[in-house]
Amino acid sequence: MRYASIVGCTDCVVVVGAVSRAVRVERCRRVTVIAATRRLRVRNARDCVFHLGVAERPVFLGECRGNVVAPYNTFYESLEADLKTAELRVDALTQWSDPQCVFAQREEKETEKDRDEPNERSKSERTDRVVERLAPETFAPFIVPFRGEKEKESKQKKADDAEIVTQANPFAVPDAYVAALDAKVRAVASLRGALRDARLDEHTKRELQATIQAHFKEWLLASGSMRQVYELARIERGESAL
Repeated sequence: MRYASIVGCTDCVVVVGAVSRAVRVERCRRVTVIAATRRLRVRNARDCVFHLGVAERPVFLGECRGNVVAPYNTFYESLEADLKTAELRVDALTQWSDPQCVFAQREEKETEKDRDEPNERSKSERTDRVVERLAPETFAPFIVPFRGEKEKESKQKKADDAEIVTQANPFAVPDAYVAALDAKVRAVASLRGALRDARLDEHTKRELQATIQAHFKEWLLASGSMRQVYELARIERGESAL
C-alpha cells in the first residue's frame, strides 16, 4: 500500500499496517491510529492518539486539538513482511516524538501583549494544545483481535516473505515506556499473588468477583470501550463488524 486515508472517523481504532508513502488523517474525533509509514499528515483532528513508526516528523494542520503521539504498540503476523514490501526500515521510523504543527489562520486576533512579546513559551503552549507526547504510565500494547491465514497468504507471496512471521512488536520502544509497562505487569502479578494467598472463602470470592466485574463494566462505559467488546464478540462469532 502506497497511500492511506482515514477521513471522518469517530470513536474507533484503525491499524493501518505498513504504508510506503504517506498516511492522511482528516476530520477525525477520538480515534486511535496505529501506523508505520514514511509521512503522516493530520488535519482537523481532535482527541486522537497516534501510535507511530514514521520516517519524517508528523505534521498537524488546521484546527487540531488534544491529540497525542506515542510509540508504535502492536504487531500482526505479516507486519515485518509488509514493512519489507513497503521498503520501510524499522530503525528509520523513529520521528514519532517530534510532531510539527502548522496552524490555521484564525479570525480571533492576538492581544497587544502577544503581538508585542512573541516568545517561545507562547508558541510551546499553543503547540501543546494541538499535540503532546503520551505519558509513559498510560502506554499499553494493542492486541490485534484476529490471526492471519498464513497458509493462504504464503501461496500469494514470495518464498522469502512467506517465512517472515512477526511474533512481537519490531519497533524499539523508549525505556520510559518499557519501564512503565513492566510496572503495570508487576502490579497485576502482585495483586494476583495477594488474592491467591488470601485464602478467601467461596462467598467472599464471589463478592470480590462481582465487585471487579461491576467496576470493569463502569470503566467500559466511561471509556467508550463497550462498543469494541461488542465488535470483538461479533468477530468471534464470525459475523461482520460493519
